[in-house]
Amino acid sequence: MRSELLILSGDDVQNLVRTALESEEVVKCMARVFEMVSSSEVGEGVSSEHDRVQQPPRLTTLSPEHATLYMPCRLPAPVTESSSVHSAIKVVSVSRTGGGGGIPGTTLVLDESTGAARAVVNSRALTALRNAAGSVLATRLLGPKTPTHLVLFGAGLQIKQHARLFIQSYPTITHCTIINRSLNDRFKELLADLTTEFTNLSLEGLVSESQGIEPAVRGADIICTATSSTQPLFNSAWLKYGVHVNLIGSYTPAMREADAGLIKRAGRLVVVDEAKSCLVEAGELIDAVITEEELIEIGTL
Repeated sequence: MRSELLILSGDDVQNLVRTALESEEVVKCMARVFEMVSSSEVGEGVSSEHDRVQQPPRLTTLSPEHATLYMPCRLPAPVTESSSVHSAIKVVSVSRTGGGGGIPGTTLVLDESTGAARAVVNSRALTALRNAAGSVLATRLLGPKTPTHLVLFGAGLQIKQHARLFIQSYPTITHCTIINRSLNDRFKELLADLTTEFTNLSLEGLVSESQGIEPAVRGADIICTATSSTQPLFNSAWLKYGVHVNLIGSYTPAMREADAGLIKRAGRLVVVDEAKSCLVEAGELIDAVITEEELIEIGTL
């Protein structure tokens, strides 16, 4: 018996994100997934490999133009009442030259019984929403309760979704500073969109060489970074006590968005989604020579 293949384009997914996905439900879903990942690792209720979250380390292939990432996964149980068990693999192709092209994120969903392809999903918007929800969850668990100043590094969809979700989740945020490498068209469009959407927000855009970066970082209650930087984006000595920092950009040992001093300063409050993979992929953690025992998985909180 042949099954139909569902294909969801970028526009299809964007419409679902806007009309059918409540941001609070996505945050709760991420909490459940993180819990399942950490529970599987420590062996709670795991009697066989089928009962475990299967998430092999991310694979990367390199070409002169792109780095392509392959991320397979299988959850042992539905995350929500309306979902079912599936295996999936996401493929993301990232430009190595700063140009366009590539695959911003495509997920292949496999049938649990037959292994056949059930769906092909453009995952760009979903990835941005998921990452933002994970950052909001981490901030709720560990960050300030009434933040007023949000600082963001980057100008892509990840940062746009972070801005939207944080401002919606924290009505106390009145000031948002976004810092990007240059005042390019994408950055201008991001600032214009957020200005239109959040009319009561004080929004400031800065480029990386601006002298305004240090005072912005010093005054931040929450900082989120989503870049491909290979150099720290700010001096960790600028951070005030109690600031919460979400670093989501690094996925290779050569990438780093913060200096080793930040990791050392955080001490026992370095929280990650999965310790083993982060110690292999995150340049910040590798530079800080941190051990798995010093990391806290968010799913255990």
